[in-house]
Amino acid sequence: MSLPSPSVDLSSYRDQHFKGSRAEQDRLLRTSTTLYVGNLSFYTTEEQIYELFSKCGDIKRIVMGLDKYKKTPCGFCFMEYYLRVDAEHCMRYVNGTRLDDRIIRTDWDAGFIEGRQYGRGKTGGQR
Repeated sequence: MSLPSPSVDLSSYRDQHFKGSRAEQDRLLRTSTTLYVGNLSFYTTEEQIYELFSKCGDIKRIVMGLDKYKKTPCGFCFMEYYLRVDAEHCMRYVNGTRLDDRIIRTDWDAGFIEGRQYGRGKTGGQR
């Protein structure tokens, strides 16, 4: 027996740097298996993330967010599952849970593109 598929709330997050139309982003969000995970501790390891998120399904890859210059973790990651239903379970059950004394949040992502793993810093550009 499978769980019912939750509706996709596209209003929660929009990537302001998405290269394409809003309609294209909405289409990708509806079929995506990738999640943005935010509010991670800078000390949270990839292994800890894997341990928690693998409870929802098989993980294809984790891309840790890094400071553009120091290459150190900066509080977010991208989580890609093999199946959409596993990502939906993650949105339902992991979003809002505590990891390393931080309440983490998950949002749908239209798909990871190389370069997005570098945080935008305080001004949005890490000047």
